[in-house]
Amino acid sequence: MIIGGIGIVTDYQPAVEMQDSVTKADHSDNQSLIVPSQSQATFQTDESKFIQQMVAELRARHGHDINELTVQLTMQDFRDFVLEQFPQNGMDVFRQIMAQAFPNNVHDILEIVAKMDQYNQWHADNLLSLNEMNELARNGAIWNKRREIFGDLADIIWQNERNQEEAKRLAVQETVDALHQAKDLGMQERLQVLQSTIYEQFGDGNTNFLINKGMVANIYFHLDSVQEDLHGMSDAERAEAIAQARRQLGFTEADINYMAEQDAKKESRWKNGYAYMNERDQLSASYSGDTLEQKLDDLREKYFGREAPTIKKEEASGFNRYERPRMYGRN
Repeated sequence: MIIGGIGIVTDYQPAVEMQDSVTKADHSDNQSLIVPSQSQATFQTDESKFIQQMVAELRARHGHDINELTVQLTMQDFRDFVLEQFPQNGMDVFRQIMAQAFPNNVHDILEIVAKMDQYNQWHADNLLSLNEMNELARNGAIWNKRREIFGDLADIIWQNERNQEEAKRLAVQETVDALHQAKDLGMQERLQVLQSTIYEQFGDGNTNFLINKGMVANIYFHLDSVQEDLHGMSDAERAEAIAQARRQLGFTEADINYMAEQDAKKESRWKNGYAYMNERDQLSASYSGDTLEQKLDDLREKYFGREAPTIKKEEASGFNRYERPRMYGRN
């Protein structure tokens, strides 16, 4: 529509931040802001007429919803348009428009726009370092800054983003839940399904998140169906199956060999722990009191050497590391 020679765009979406791999805030539910179309050849450049026209249009468009935070945020792009039209005193013109159009909200509008400017500047200054982080660290840094600047309002501003991320996580969790019980699938098939789901949900510009092969490996080796298969294998079969899974995940042969060495050390510790537990149970069935405690001290020294005091403290607190589930490929 045209008002006083100024074209009005009604499909505006506010720009909170421009980024490549970092998730952009989504305000697609916001109502459109009045921003003159750049395709229009004629603009009213008389300052007083411009202010009057914009005040009238803003009141008509947002007089009923300017109390909403997301609507107030749309004034940032309107501010940028005003600065383009009046490079010398654009901020003063913008403040006059806000004060006249929304006298009861002008302070909140100016404050939220200034805070978004501060956030966008921080984001631009730190974009390279943010993109070098893994997804969890990056999200943590971003949300820490958002809460530092906006407090609890950050949840409202980026609610759509939070909803979208939650939907992605739920989709992955549903697949994981199904794969726990997928005993009819082979190990390679389960891993392929898991990888496909994660890439489908997080592969678009978020390659450092769950797609990180180490994290996918942790999820995969946590699956009940996978552990059931691994527990039913011989040592050699199990080592080969784990190596094949890591190969499928994209680990190098050097990494696979190193992790196999670590697995062998873990297996040795577990077998040592199981032998200790077996003797411990026999002693507990035959002795009690101080005699039992002395014999248990000797037994822990026999199996764990310098670790014996740590094992004793753990047991005194009610924790026994060798009663935990054995998770091949993980612990």
